[in-house]
Amino acid sequence: MTIATNAAQTPATEQTAPRRHRAARVVDWLSRYSAISTTALLLVLAAVLTPSFYDGGNLRTVILQTSALGIVVLGQTVVLLVRGIDMSVSAIVAITGVAAASNKGGESLWLTLGLVILIGIVVGVVNGLLITWRKVPPFIATFIVFIVASGGLLAYTRGQTSGSAPAWLRNLGSGSISGLPLPFIVWIVMGAVLLFVLKRTIWGRHVYSVGAAPEASRHAGVPVALVTLSAYVLCALCAVVGGLVYSGYLGYVDRNLGTNINLNSIAAAIVGGVAFSGGRGSVVGAAVGAVLLTVLTNIVVVANLPIYWQLIAQGMVLIFAVTISGLRDRWARNLP
Repeated sequence: MTIATNAAQTPATEQTAPRRHRAARVVDWLSRYSAISTTALLLVLAAVLTPSFYDGGNLRTVILQTSALGIVVLGQTVVLLVRGIDMSVSAIVAITGVAAASNKGGESLWLTLGLVILIGIVVGVVNGLLITWRKVPPFIATFIVFIVASGGLLAYTRGQTSGSAPAWLRNLGSGSISGLPLPFIVWIVMGAVLLFVLKRTIWGRHVYSVGAAPEASRHAGVPVALVTLSAYVLCALCAVVGGLVYSGYLGYVDRNLGTNINLNSIAAAIVGGVAFSGGRGSVVGAAVGAVLLTVLTNIVVVANLPIYWQLIAQGMVLIFAVTISGLRDRWARNLP
């Protein structure tokens, strides 16, 4: 009886396996290329529905906004690759802007830059130590740091809402070289360097290894704690550069600067194919995710739609991306 039952089930199993493999390939394709295809579709729809999207001034605005977000996304991508998340980047962005604004005349420019870099390193080290040494979950650890840093900034500014950015900061945020916006050049250079480091160096291989299998990496001699800590330091430094660009682009400094950058940077990376579960994703995909979110937001503004449509559209894109990422992980576990 058992033999007959097994024989009856075998054809069904053999028929199901190819379908599962085909479904897995579709999910894998969506995870890798959905951001690119969705961005291309949005650009076509913009040409039809909102032609003013392609005005020179608006395109420059899109490039500047994408560059500022993209710089922060670079660091968030590395943190996600090691199975982490950083909810403190918005506080770093705001602190950087306020600290840079204190240098109105530019006399102590290098001192100011050194100060904001030091702040980024300290925040990154604190995040990393809470996670690797005290074993605090990444979300909770970085959110605690966000609260403390935001409270310290509020005390320092005494509740002052905003102030003008100094000239050197405005030049950084809105200047150009050979017609290319300076923030865009900074983003591309940083992205290219990070792409090389992740793909061609031992540290980069360790990042993917720690994210994919932390225990196996530890047994293989990979310094898991050190790699994780360095990822958070790198993320904080990217947030510092992003804060400088944000402040310079907007032309003013506000303690609420970059309020939405936490979720936006995470959403851009996830939409671009970086896995929540770690160990999978690329700088290029995350960059496309930043472009997608910025284009989507700008189209809503250009079309004069209510502001809540930005949140609805971003939420729908993020839900789709997270769903595809989860399906890809499940298929990867179940398929031989």
